[in-house]
Amino acid sequence: MRKHIATFAGLVLALAFVFLFFYGRSESKPLDVVATRVGLKADDLVAMAPRISSQTGATMGTSRRVVYLMACSGVTTGATLEAQARLAADVAEKQRLSPREATKTVLRTMPISDEAASLRDC
Repeated sequence: MRKHIATFAGLVLALAFVFLFFYGRSESKPLDVVATRVGLKADDLVAMAPRISSQTGATMGTSRRVVYLMACSGVTTGATLEAQARLAADVAEKQRLSPREATKTVLRTMPISDEAASLRDC
């Protein structure tokens, strides 16, 4: 009897994790929505990632994520986005930080009230 109860409890726990994984996570915003926050097009953001990757030595994935997070924050403008994203990718590469942590580090240097609040919905 104990074996059946333990199996049932394990199954319920596994189903709860699956439910939370799929329904508890926040959806990422489409690139065209994020690009409008900084006054650019989605193609402009896509084109930035390879340039940043080649200039900083960061991976393409890190570069894409940093560009997305910087644009999603809405703190930078289209004119300064690439420079700020390049700096964040460089920080991520040199200090071995995640793209989110590197973006927060760069946002701390900018005149905003709270870098974590600017990335809350990203």
